[in-house]
Amino acid sequence: MPQPKRKESNRSETKYKGITRIDYDGISTRGWMVRLTRQGKRQQQFFNDRQYGSKTKSLQAARACYSKMVKTAPEIQTAKGRKTHRNTTGKVGVHEVRNVDARWKNAESFAYCASWVDSKGKRRKVSFAWNRYGKKHAWNLACLAREREINDRERVIELYGSKKIKG
Repeated sequence: MPQPKRKESNRSETKYKGITRIDYDGISTRGWMVRLTRQGKRQQQFFNDRQYGSKTKSLQAARACYSKMVKTAPEIQTAKGRKTHRNTTGKVGVHEVRNVDARWKNAESFAYCASWVDSKGKRRKVSFAWNRYGKKHAWNLACLAREREINDRERVIELYGSKKIKG
């Protein structure tokens, strides 16, 4: 006997965040699944069309349930500014860069790179080479660029103070 196919509609079809339409072919399970995950804990509830009398009524119940879940759930936590296990420098958004030029033997250079996502969702970055600014000052410049989210190198140097930079 063939297994029934499970069809889940995507969110754009239902137009409601956190609510998915579920229809099983071959069996009478049809309805709306409400899901909400916050801080790693998932809440979910299924609203069967047959139990609520119609597809529209079960959707109304699902929407009401989702609204209630959102009100009682903890605030959304973003990853912005959160240090992960992959961070090797100790400063969020600042990493060490190693550049190697294959054309030359032992031709490598190092820099600190500050990176972030701007308000429009575009990734921004700026780097400061150790051989130009010195390791310590390159670090300070990269940290300042990350804190202020400035990708104009000259502006960062101006804010930090040019007297502290290797000449």
